[in-house]
Amino acid sequence: MFIKLYLYKICANNDSICDVRHINRDILIGIGAKLRARREALSFSQNDIANMTGLTVNTVSALEKGKGSTLNNFLLICRALKIQPKEVFANDIDLTPLYTLPPSTKHRIDITKKLDELVNNSDFFQTPKRVAQVIEKLESDKSESNKFSVYLTAYCKEGELEYIKEGNIKRYVKKK
Repeated sequence: MFIKLYLYKICANNDSICDVRHINRDILIGIGAKLRARREALSFSQNDIANMTGLTVNTVSALEKGKGSTLNNFLLICRALKIQPKEVFANDIDLTPLYTLPPSTKHRIDITKKLDELVNNSDFFQTPKRVAQVIEKLESDKSESNKFSVYLTAYCKEGELEYIKEGNIKRYVKKK
């Protein structure tokens, strides 16, 4: 009687099961097969590739089997085989991230995009604006005013906005 034992890792972000050890296995095996086919088409041995790259025969063999390697090793082998890396990746790869971003990060990205649009593609900041006015314009929560102050200060450091200080209050305006 045989029992198959599967090892899974619980994804840190969303408590789902991820087969993280095998997520790229088929892609790596395909890359290795393309490199091996190219090597054989050129009538090179793995030892020839090792001599041209400074890698060991075991490293070349492992890469051809889809086993772990580095980008450096991959590029060395591409050079030896005179094959452009984009040719090895001719087929599209599913680029779905292994983990999803947490809601707080998605929210920050959404705010940043909206704020970028407001700063760079509108005339909103032609007249000085307080943080509260920016929050109101973007229909955001007033409790995030500290975050918006940080974001707006970053635009000032980047030279896109400047601020006018009136007592404890800063008003942000497009830099002229």
